[in-house]
Parts: sequence; structure tokens; C-alpha cells
Amino acid sequence: MKRIWIGVVGLLVLAAAGWWWMSRGADGAGEIVIETHEVAEGEVRRIVSSSGAVRALVTVEVGSQLSGQIESLYADFNDSVEAGQVIAQLNPETYETRIREAEANRATAAATLALQRANRLTAVANARSAQQEYDRVRALFDRGISAQAALDNALTAQEAAQANLAVSDAQIRNAQAVLAQRDATLEGVQIDLERTTIRAPINGIVVDRAVDEGQTVAASLSAPTLFTIAQDLGQVQIDAQVDEADIGQIAEGQPVSFTVDAYQGLELTGVVEQIRLAPQTLSNVVTYTVVVSAANPGQRLLPGMTANMDIITGERTGVLTVPNSALRFRPSPALESRAQPVEAGGQRGGGPGGRPGGRGGPGGGRNPMAQMAEQLDLTADQQERAGAIFRQVFGRMAAAAQSGETPDRAAAQAEINRELQGVLTPEQMTRYREIQREMRETRNVTLWVLEADGTLAERRVRVGINDTQQTEVVGGQLQAGDAVITRAREVRE
Repeated sequence: MKRIWIGVVGLLVLAAAGWWWMSRGADGAGEIVIETHEVAEGEVRRIVSSSGAVRALVTVEVGSQLSGQIESLYADFNDSVEAGQVIAQLNPETYETRIREAEANRATAAATLALQRANRLTAVANARSAQQEYDRVRALFDRGISAQAALDNALTAQEAAQANLAVSDAQIRNAQAVLAQRDATLEGVQIDLERTTIRAPINGIVVDRAVDEGQTVAASLSAPTLFTIAQDLGQVQIDAQVDEADIGQIAEGQPVSFTVDAYQGLELTGVVEQIRLAPQTLSNVVTYTVVVSAANPGQRLLPGMTANMDIITGERTGVLTVPNSALRFRPSPALESRAQPVEAGGQRGGGPGGRPGGRGGPGGGRNPMAQMAEQLDLTADQQERAGAIFRQVFGRMAAAAQSGETPDRAAAQAEINRELQGVLTPEQMTRYREIQREMRETRNVTLWVLEADGTLAERRVRVGINDTQQTEVVGGQLQAGDAVITRAREVRE
């Protein structure tokens, strides 16, 4: 019986607690506090963060094409060198010996050539004498004084002399070839002797020395590295790795700000110089190398330092901005009663329309062709020709849509770009592509504004780039001073 009474009392307590909670929720609902942010002009900066190693624009590894012992070193770490300056010397004795041998061989070849030329003079004289003898015997034979045998002997002697002359000419050419070979051998040995003197190939600073005096270097399949020289550390390069998800935002010429751990609080600047097409995959993550060039005043940045950088992929100043939280806000059922009714055309009433100012864009009620003419400063003839291109392409797209086909927007845009190249100047075409890129970076969103009478008004706007806190407003039904709702919360007493 005691347990039964305990259970009954427990049920009564639970029922009372439930009744109290329900009555509190029904009669004591808390006040809804709406947090807003006033729309105002500001600055939006979109960045892609990355890091990379600092290195010189040009780094040359100076090696030796010859094997030998390091006799002298004339450069050390951090030394400034000029192109052609002697920085090391290999022991030249072996190559000096080869020089003397090659010179002796050349002298022998030159003497042989001189001997063959002298022999040719003898052969020329013999050939001339044989020809004269043949001419005399021939004249006597024609007069019937000389016998046929004498004529034959004279002819044979004349032909033999000519053959000897041809042999002498061949021997001279052979001796000339041998002499040229000896000259080439001597020249090659002289080049090797010259290579025992290691010279700086560029102006720069020695950032590494890999040998010491007395050390023997062996050049077989590859040249051993003796020095590493960095050219002009007043300008450096940073190779940053950017994830494939962000690489689409990167473009050449974009500004970059970066810091290095060695100088806390010092912010340096650079510019995107190149986007290398070769992907790198590590742990199933695909990245691309973005090359950033930067000035190095005072040569404070040293090769190998890690630069933590922010690549500025988009920056807007003097534009209307709204907090990112305003884009995420949606009224709860408790606030739906305070929302203004939807008017004809799908818009809720109560709020002013118009464009916010700044860069303009879709949603402002302006003719797109008029906007393009204004932004590109088109002449009347250019406007007429460009308008004809747009009407022709869009007409075909409309006809395709009416027939049930899906228009190829990418192909249509590519056709427009091709046709406009014959209408716009190169500067106008560059600006047109920039406008296209800006349009691709915008999208339509819905914001909620708190009106002066306490009602909620829905506003359709077009937004552009955003950073971690704010989003750019490109166009639509929003003006400076509007109170966009960022959050609504219930406060109970």
C-alpha cells in the first residue's frame, strides 16, 4: 500500500509540472528580439590563403665539367660575384701536359704538310719535264725521224709523272686533314685547360658552397655542384600550392599580401606571376603551383623562408555591404505574421526599389545593352552592331527553347565573344571579359528588412563577392540605411 501511495504522489507531481510548463508556454511566451544591421557602404576583400617557400628568381648551380683537385677557392658563402669572375681553380697540371703534347702533334702534322708540299714541287717539275720530252718525241715521230717505241716510252713517262703529281696532291690533302685534326685536338685541350678555371655565370650572391680546397671532384655522368648562386635577391619568387577548389579564383596579376615568421607584424606585397598547369597530387589532394613575384627591399627575405600569403582574388571598395548572417536568416513561423503581404508580381510591398549604386548590375531595372554601352563607352555604330549580334544569338536561343530544345548557353556566349572581337577595340574587349567574370561571380538572394513600423519586408537582391564577414550587394531592392535582419531570438523573463 505504501508503494502505491508513493506512485500516485509521483504522478500528481509530474502532472502539476506539465500543467505549469504548458501554461507558461501559452500565456508567458517570451519577447522576440530582432537583431538588425544597417546597410552601408564598405569594403569587401575575398582572399585565398596559401603558403610557399621564398626563392630567388634565378638560381644557378655552378659545377665542374672536369675531374680534378680543387687548388684554390675565390668565393665563399654570401659573397657577391659578377659574371665571368673567377670563383675556383682546379689543378691544371694534367691539362697543361696535354697542351704540350697536342702542340707537339700539331707541329709534326705541320712539318708533314710542308714535306708533302715540297714533294709536290718535285712532282710538278717531273711532270713538266716528261711532257716536254713527250712533245719532242712526238714531233720527231710525226717527221718520221723517231721510232714508235721511243714515242711509247715518252708517253708512258709523261703519264707516270702526272700520276705522281696526283699522288702528291692527295698526300697534301691528307696532311692538311691531319693538321686540322691536330688543331682541333689542341683547341679541345685548351678548352679543358680553360675549364679548370671556374667562373661565375651570372651576377649574384653565393648561397651555397659545396667544396673545400684540396678536395677532389669527379665529373663522370653529371657535373658535380661546386657553388649555388642566386641572382639579384632584390626580387624574389614564391611558389605557393593552391587547392583545386580555389584555383578557379586565381588569375595572373592579382595582388598578394604575405608575411614571414622572421619578421612578425611586417606585411609584404607581391603579384601573381604565373599559374602552372602541372597538377600535384598528395594524399588524394590536387594542388597547383601559383608563382608569386615580390620585391625584397633590403634583401630581408632569404631563400627558403616560408611565406604565409593571402591572394586577393576580389576586392571592392565603396559598395553596399551586408553581413553574411543576413543571407542565412529566414523568418520563423512566429514572425511570419509580421511579414508584409505579397503584392502582384511576386514582391512584398512596403520597401523602396531601385539599385543600390556602385557597380550596377542586374536587378536594377536598366537596359543591359545601355549598361554595356555606358561601361564600355561604345560609339553609336558599335552599339548598333553589338545589338544586332545579341539579337541574332538570343533569337536563335529563344527559337530553340520554343521547339523544346535546351539552348547551349556556353556556345552562345562563345559566339558572342567571337563576333564582338570585330566590333570592340582590344581595350573594350578586355573590359567586356572583366564584366563577364564579375557577372559570373554574382547570384540572386533574398534578404529580410525590418521596416519602421515593425513589419518584415522581403527584398530580392543580387550579391557579388564575399569575405568572412560581409557580402557585396551588386543590385536589387536594397538601399543604404535599410535595416537588414541578421538574427531573431526569443527572450523569456
